Amino acid sequence: RGEALPLPAVWVSRWVDYSKKYGLGYKLSNGCSGVFFNDATKMLLERDGDSLEYIERMRRDDGSKYDVGRPNRLSSYPQELTKKVTLMEHFKNYLDETHPNRDSPVHAPQRGGGDSQGRGVYVRKWMRTRHSIIFRLSNNHFQVNFFDDTEVLLWSDRRWVSYKGKNKVRATYELSDISTVPELSKRIKYVTDILSQLVARV
Repeated sequence: RGEALPLPAVWVSRWVDYSKKYGLGYKLSNGCSGVFFNDATKMLLERDGDSLEYIERMRRDDGSKYDVGRPNRLSSYPQELTKKVTLMEHFKNYLDETHPNRDSPVHAPQRGGGDSQGRGVYVRKWMRTRHSIIFRLSNNHFQVNFFDDTEVLLWSDRRWVSYKGKNKVRATYELSDISTVPELSKRIKYVTDILSQLVARV
């Protein structure tokens, strides 16, 4: 086998589900923090701790939806965002304090990881199932975090899958090679079933 395939430019490395009240808070592998609020608006704080993007869901005339981002700064933002900025800071502090070593704090993307180093990537959609939490990122990668602490990430632009196994090691595989990794093979079947259910609902 040749050179190892790269890891993705970015993935969700930590998260907390507080959707009963406010939404989902998360930390990305590139050091950015984000929130998916219950009203489907999103907020992304860049690693510099000041650049802030507020993202709203808009509807076209034909009924299809799309995201529109507004750049702001943590040091200066519109008054109407005060509550959401405060919540985002709470989520960020909670994740930084409770999971300091949950994942490598900041992942430096390898060449070939794409997505211009994962800049500006955020969680576009998410859902919980009995066995997992699923994130659809804005670069169209699908990440599935199983509650046994394994993770599967399907690349949108290549026939690759990245997997964090029970040994906590992350690696990327060609989809054609997954039969050689039985625990990944089993999880891919689950992910495929879930995705086909989601597509059927659209």
